[in-house]
Amino acid sequence: MKKYLIRFLLGICFIGLISAQESRSITITNNLSDSIYYLYFSSKGEQGWGNDRLGDDILEIDQTITIDLDTENSSTVINLMAEDEMEKTYRIDNINLLEADTIVITDEDFIPFGGRNPLVRSLSFFNETGEDLYYLYVSSNSSMYWGDDILGEEVLYNNESYTVELPIDADYPQHDLMAEGESGSSYEILNENLIEQDNIYFTEENLSESADDYDDYNDDDYDSYEDDYHEAYLEGYREGYREAWKEAYRLGFQDARKGSLEN
Repeated sequence: MKKYLIRFLLGICFIGLISAQESRSITITNNLSDSIYYLYFSSKGEQGWGNDRLGDDILEIDQTITIDLDTENSSTVINLMAEDEMEKTYRIDNINLLEADTIVITDEDFIPFGGRNPLVRSLSFFNETGEDLYYLYVSSNSSMYWGDDILGEEVLYNNESYTVELPIDADYPQHDLMAEGESGSSYEILNENLIEQDNIYFTEENLSESADDYDDYNDDDYDSYEDDYHEAYLEGYREGYREAWKEAYRLGFQDARKGSLEN
């Protein structure tokens, strides 16, 4: 009877040990000069980053947070990505949860445009949308931010091309692209491998489904004007609309990309 009792107790202990190993706690310290607004984890080899583990919280400067990670059906080797209030990205790869339970995020973890293993690529963008393109963004699909407009002061006219050299992270080559036309319409190409592709074509088929195409400035696009309206005033109205819509769309699409990362 005593032997059976000992075996029973040992079995309970063994089950408890296995259960304890199905989740791991890791303590994160923000040693940056800015607050951290988003914090993601992914198992080694996975493409997505899962949910933002901060939620409505903010990891302030020099603050520490402890997070439980489920390791039951995933690797105990993980990657970490953090984004601060200035939209800068920091990444720490290959964290072994069996060996480390404390991680400090520092400026050395900053990911520059093009990543840590950049390949300078000459990329040509072709405009076949039927309108001139005024803004062009290229962003790693592991980030929820579009970054800077790579056209700058240039305009990608209809039926023309624009070639630019960009550093592309060889470890994370999948990128999302967005162009914005004179009308305010947006065109999207998602999950493009920029290591394999040299030429990218924007066409009418890439028109964003959420875009409201104000392409003629007539009919119901604007309120009616008297016949003697001032053209400069109307042009100012158009420009104001384009800028306001551009910013609203950028923020809305940024939230959409954040949601896709969490899924």
